[in-house]
Amino acid sequence: MILQATAIGQNAKKHLEQHKQFYVHSIFNKGFNIVNESNDLIFIGTDENGTFPFGILVDSQTKQSLFNEIELNQQIVVGPTAIQISKTCQLVWHVPTLKASDFSEQTDIQTLKENIASYNFQMYEQGDFNKEKMQHILNALEFGNAEQVEEQYRYLIGRGQGLTPSGDDMLTGILFIHFIHPFINNNHLEQLNILLQSSLSTLVGETFLKCALQGQFSSKISNLQHDPSIKRLDQLLKVGSSSGRDTLYGMYVALTLRSETYG
Repeated sequence: MILQATAIGQNAKKHLEQHKQFYVHSIFNKGFNIVNESNDLIFIGTDENGTFPFGILVDSQTKQSLFNEIELNQQIVVGPTAIQISKTCQLVWHVPTLKASDFSEQTDIQTLKENIASYNFQMYEQGDFNKEKMQHILNALEFGNAEQVEEQYRYLIGRGQGLTPSGDDMLTGILFIHFIHPFINNNHLEQLNILLQSSLSTLVGETFLKCALQGQFSSKISNLQHDPSIKRLDQLLKVGSSSGRDTLYGMYVALTLRSETYG
């Protein structure tokens, strides 16, 4: 059986070109993750939560066919144009590449800020990510020294439950705003790059952060660059159990707790 992917992210394509051995790391309703010996992760699945730089997009029928062929820890072999999923199943990955984020175009920051501010983020005020703490983190990213910044990164990364902890999603949202309207010191971005070589979070969380650090985001996030409408924000909000809301909150604090930058 030869199955066909629809599209592939740039990071996923690079990993498949450079590595030939993967294994099935985790399986979900919307798809599954494969991982190589370097801990590079690729998601194979549908686009219900958007498309990803580290993803291979398939339709629902293909996803179901793949589910019938895989189990956890199953070894996967990569060929020049297809992935050998099992003895009887191949997935063709030599398909169109997903468009990468392009931050050369202007974003309507004011509309994005006003629309995000219309959401209720009160649930964060009694927890680890209240406004006072998040403002402290933002100040460190912009003006702090290396020691202060590392402390704040370590506070955020890996904090929270789930495959992508809340702190990771918030930092992804903060980084998205940075790429639209830069404010984080370049040395502090390099510091994050170094920290992400350590295991501070889940593999999925670290994968999202490594992409965000390169200015690569899921389509649900990058769509906001060109269309910061309530409709697009609602689509992001629905991602995961809390992942979308956590990402939005990261954008919200980066936009509103630094209001002098945009006023």
